Amino acid sequence: MKKPIKIAGGQGFYGDSPMAAIAIANSHAADYIVHDALAELTLSILQKDKMRDPRLGYARDIEFMAKTLYPLAIKNGIKIVTNSGGLNPENAARKVSEILTAQGLTGVKIASISGDNFIGRLEEVQAQGNDLAHLDNGEPFSSVDYLPTHANVYIGARSVVEALDNGADIILAGRIADPCLTLGVLAHHFRWDLEADLNKLAAGIAVGHLLECGGQASGGNAYSEWPMDYQLSNLGYPIAEVAEDGSAIFTKLENQGGKMSRNTLREQLVYEIHDPANYLTPDVTVDFTSVKIREISKNKVGFSGVKGKPRPQQLKLTIGLMEGFLSEQFFFMSWPYAYKKAVKMVEAVRQIWTGLGIPLERIEHSFIGLNGIHGEAIHIDERQVEDINEIGVRLCIKHQDAKTGKLAMQAIVCLGLNGPPGVISKPGWGKPATAMLSLWPTLVDRDLIQEKVDIITS
Repeated sequence: MKKPIKIAGGQGFYGDSPMAAIAIANSHAADYIVHDALAELTLSILQKDKMRDPRLGYARDIEFMAKTLYPLAIKNGIKIVTNSGGLNPENAARKVSEILTAQGLTGVKIASISGDNFIGRLEEVQAQGNDLAHLDNGEPFSSVDYLPTHANVYIGARSVVEALDNGADIILAGRIADPCLTLGVLAHHFRWDLEADLNKLAAGIAVGHLLECGGQASGGNAYSEWPMDYQLSNLGYPIAEVAEDGSAIFTKLENQGGKMSRNTLREQLVYEIHDPANYLTPDVTVDFTSVKIREISKNKVGFSGVKGKPRPQQLKLTIGLMEGFLSEQFFFMSWPYAYKKAVKMVEAVRQIWTGLGIPLERIEHSFIGLNGIHGEAIHIDERQVEDINEIGVRLCIKHQDAKTGKLAMQAIVCLGLNGPPGVISKPGWGKPATAMLSLWPTLVDRDLIQEKVDIITS
């Protein structure tokens, strides 16, 4: 029997604070720190970076971590595993190597994992009979009028195992599915069979899923612990001590805020889960229905009972589409008659834009504080908002030509004096339009994927 291993969740999203991970590394509290940086939205953000500079496309916060967290982790014998390589893992590895070398850190093995990039194979796959049907509506990809910008397959743990088997200290991967980062660590450490050990693989996915959102498992964003009688400003991120059978004990640093409880853990467990009996991942289908979560002591929770089923034959592929551009502007109205002023303002804006005759594909507005989140699903009763103190208005337009947005926004500047009384606008008139990248989710056969591990040494 191999001794248990400690894995910490160090990041829940691109841009997450590195302070919890730094505290974990400084306290020698884990053997590995796993960072999940990617989401569908993140891929689009990284693609916009890459459109400006082809050397980019990775999560830029690795540059800061390479100056702070990574040296500390290496010094204390902790390995880093992350999908922060994004759309350009090879360049991410080179950048981290440059930064570590500049600090005098040599001999560090940095692995990049690629092979998820599918943008050059879309026509080939369609010619072979896969119409890349949309997962939600079944429409074939051939019905799309927009140009694809990026396409990435969700790959599994196999290349993480390979990189660690070859001595990698830092792994910067592309679109490895979130929990598979942790599974790769566990499969490497315990020598789990990625084909046969279904219950262990499922347990590894479950542990990875509980770690992947960082502080969300240790008290952040927790409805179940409301009103949150603990400190949030320095949240301690989750640490899992995992045994060879896949069971785990979850904790956090005692000197940091947050809370590790049965509530926080089970709330994260069902986060983004479509079917708890059949949670599909690249490596295994997971059954959460027999999970056991038990309080052991303060900030110490046991986790076990996950079951595994064979993995799916197909993998998820997300294709980015260049749909055009978005332009937006905010206004704020104050009492008295704040809501009526806002309605009048929107009416004037729409009339001006209609009169311009410019090609606007979509015009939308929402009232911040009333229906800014749920939009038209919320019915606004004018009697209830008659005496509201203040209200914000968000105006948003979609268009194909980037210059169209600037023209449209300039045309309504006059309402600062010509419109309802007491209007205040957010600065930013003439701000460039934002590229609008949407995503097309579909499936491809796993046999088409050719993963690649490259290791460089600083």
